[in-house]
Amino acid sequence: MADSSHKKGRYTKYSNKIGLHSNSKGGFIKNDTDVVLSFPFKDTVLEAGMSKEDVGREERFLHIEVDSKDIDTLEEPKVLTDFKLVDKNGEKQLTANDDIEFFDEEGNLKQNLLIKGNNLLALHTLSTRLAGQVKLIYIDPPYNTGSDGFKYNDRFNHSSWLAFMKNRLEIAKELLSKDGTIFVQCDDNEQAYLTVLMDEIFGLDNRVNTIVIKMSEATGLKMSHVDSRLPKLKEYILFYRNQEVQIQSDKIKIAVGEIGINYNKLVYGLDEEELNYIKLLMSKDIVTDEEIEKADGFLKKMEIKPIQSDFPNWNNLTADEQQQIKRKNATHLVRDVASASAKKLADKKRTNFDQKFFLLKTSRSKAYLIKGDYSSDTKDPNIKLVFADSYLYSNPGDLWTDIKTTRVDREGSVQLLNGKKPERILERIIDMVTVEGDIVLDFCLGSGTTSAVAHKMSRKWIGIEQMDYIEKLAKTRLLNVILGDSTGVSEATDWQGGGSFVYFEMKKYNQEYVDRIMQATSLSELEEIYVEMRNNAFLKFWFDRKEFEKDENFRNLDIEKRKQKLVDVLDENQLYLNYADMHDTRHKVNEDEKVLTDKFYGTAEN
Repeated sequence: MADSSHKKGRYTKYSNKIGLHSNSKGGFIKNDTDVVLSFPFKDTVLEAGMSKEDVGREERFLHIEVDSKDIDTLEEPKVLTDFKLVDKNGEKQLTANDDIEFFDEEGNLKQNLLIKGNNLLALHTLSTRLAGQVKLIYIDPPYNTGSDGFKYNDRFNHSSWLAFMKNRLEIAKELLSKDGTIFVQCDDNEQAYLTVLMDEIFGLDNRVNTIVIKMSEATGLKMSHVDSRLPKLKEYILFYRNQEVQIQSDKIKIAVGEIGINYNKLVYGLDEEELNYIKLLMSKDIVTDEEIEKADGFLKKMEIKPIQSDFPNWNNLTADEQQQIKRKNATHLVRDVASASAKKLADKKRTNFDQKFFLLKTSRSKAYLIKGDYSSDTKDPNIKLVFADSYLYSNPGDLWTDIKTTRVDREGSVQLLNGKKPERILERIIDMVTVEGDIVLDFCLGSGTTSAVAHKMSRKWIGIEQMDYIEKLAKTRLLNVILGDSTGVSEATDWQGGGSFVYFEMKKYNQEYVDRIMQATSLSELEEIYVEMRNNAFLKFWFDRKEFEKDENFRNLDIEKRKQKLVDVLDENQLYLNYADMHDTRHKVNEDEKVLTDKFYGTAEN
């Protein structure tokens, strides 16, 4: 460029920005309306599913560019079909006559949802009702390794994989609530590039952590290549927030050691909310006078008694039995510790404050819980009370090495040999950023781990999976959860069974023809499909029926090449039936589909 305004030795005139500059508009090229950026290839937008066994097959719509108008059509809400209610009684096909409500009057989700279909299109379908409502998104997408047996096309080239992720993450962001978070698990193959992509979509300031998690041991096959590289033992979880979010990091706990002998008193008189408020202030870096005053009001009711008061046989119990009782009651178990530094402040407050227990605000605005019956004559009295659960556990931070990854194949009583994640990972994440009733979404559901854990933790959940194994794996696993599955985190969450979910699919249209074409075994069968296509299918705008039907070259093709020709004339942007076309009689949408689809979108007649 010959622009004199450019900085010497640089490709931009901006001192603090990087980017290509447009001479005509005076800004970045990306903001120039005269510049058109071609939309990613069709296979990176839509095609994600190719089994390991089909690796040699070309993708049906490989490298087809999509016009922006077609993208709008592609992303429209779809007609929904095959609605089923799954509860303790098993699976029930839903009809127009069933009194099912997907959302309440305020638009809040009432049903857990299991959706079969392309996840990009499903996310756009969900956005019509759930934009800004999802509290947590966790996904474990294909890693682009080229070596695992997971039934996704896990051999994307690098740029295609990033385009695949970009399209999905952008719409996922729209679904997140203002205080929502997203966690994406990956490995070394794409972690660095995915971080840059997520920085762009969610904002660098909204990158919370890159969690490193130990996922395997240095044994067996892991050691077969140690002469050329170190064994791969870890994966990453990229953690981003939508805007501001409060992380409940106190819920990320790893048990350490035994509870000491000096923890020998139990707190009484406070309900759980009051007790938790006291502990919250004790953990804060800065507390206010108003918070101290509120807490002191609660502490008027507080009493402490020796643990033996509740367990009169205490001295006859074994050390292990005593530890077990202490751990079970750790949230109410306290000890007193000496603090000469707090004594002067405590003396001053106690002068005009007649309470057995109170909070003390230090010069650095920290809060200490003080027992007021200490002796003023003692230079260094046992004045502070600390809770056992504050010192019983450590926080793993952003390095998670404590979660066992062995015997994961048994969780949920379904088998997925590669790609299955421990329920404990999801329990930790869900506990950290959600509360009961929040919506948890996983649009790369696989065997159903995320939804299973969310269900056990009383969260609303949405799971999306496009592969046919959704029936065998996710649906089966989630029914097991409803029936009282005892594996995974069931014991930790005291799971006893219950609940329900609704299963549905996006109604295929041109995709139905594609499937039939690819499954055809004779030329006569292909001819029948074509006749139906020309009358009812969405065909390419350039398709000329007369020219096509008199084309002798087509007649001379073998069956496989004929299949490809027929697929090529189908409009790939109409693989699934758009909601706007539902009442067109050509598409043969039945009454059950119409009524239930309308109910989902909130357009059903009263």
